[in-house]
Order: sequence, then structure tokens, then C-alpha cells
Amino acid sequence: MSTVNGINVPIDFLVERRPATTGTVQIGDLTASIMPGVDRALALARNVSIAGVDLHGAQQNLIARVCEVGPFLALKFRAFHHRQQPKDAFDILYTVRHYDGGTDAAIEAFAVEARAGNPACADALNTLCQHFITEEQPGPTKASHFVLGPVLPSESPDAKYQRATIRQDMVDVAARLLKAATA
Repeated sequence: MSTVNGINVPIDFLVERRPATTGTVQIGDLTASIMPGVDRALALARNVSIAGVDLHGAQQNLIARVCEVGPFLALKFRAFHHRQQPKDAFDILYTVRHYDGGTDAAIEAFAVEARAGNPACADALNTLCQHFITEEQPGPTKASHFVLGPVLPSESPDAKYQRATIRQDMVDVAARLLKAATA
């Protein structure tokens, strides 16, 4: 964690160190987490133009290097595999739905990663099969929890409908990802 102008900014240093798939490695005076798939994510990263207002109110136009969707999804599924955080599940759904190349392209990009042997994909595919196939499994449940919070006994019919929709959308996306990756 680093603090910039009073704002806490988490900083993760990631590195791929085959055959290791977990743990850390010391690189100089930095400790880096071992993350299979990060080399592929770096190799396929692309530049994106970003325009907006910074924390001081100044207009900024920047070029940011971002992870391409296929490697990102593989890494997100692997993250869910290891920590089962609601944000990881929802990030998968949001990314596939809102990828700038379209949903079909995002799904195909993930399939390309599986066929290319991205080392994050073994855990990603295992996670898809174990946690995202039905609406009651952890992936869809936690995606809806991230958006709507915990289920309350007094939950409105609208909230119940929204929760069910998120869960079903998550299952549908997962089924498409799994089908494409294993075809």
C-alpha cells in the first residue's frame, strides 16, 4: 500500500516464475507475488487513450497500457479460484459485458488464451467448472452480492429480481466462456 496525496493506493508486484504457481519471490528490494499468466498479460497489453479530470481538477489526456481481455479474464478467474472475492466474480461479468470489442470477442479472446496454453487457464477453467455453473454456486452468488450487498429478509421484489438476473447472467457468461474454451 502506498499513500499518494492522502489516498491509499494498493500496489501489487506480479511476476511469473515457472514452475512455481504460488508464493513470492524477491526482486532486488521488492517482494513480488508469483502469478501464472502475467507474462502473457504483459505481452498482449495494449495502449488506450484516457481523458478526464484528475484529483486536482485538471483536465488530463493520457495513454494507459492495459491488460487485454483474454489474459485479464484468465487472471480474474484464477484470482477467484484463490480468494473467492465478490469483486472478482463481478469483474468477470462486467468485463465480458462491456469489453470495447463486444461480448463475443471477449469470449473468443478467453478461448484463445486456453488454446495458447496461458498458465492461468488451468485454474481458470477449473474455477469455471467448480464455481460458476449454477446460480447457487459461489461465482454467481458473490457477483450479485458485490452489486446488491447481502440478501436481507426484507429484500424487495425488485432487488430479488435484480439479484436473480445478475446470477443468471453470470451463469450464461460462464457457460459461453467454458464452451468456447473447451471447443
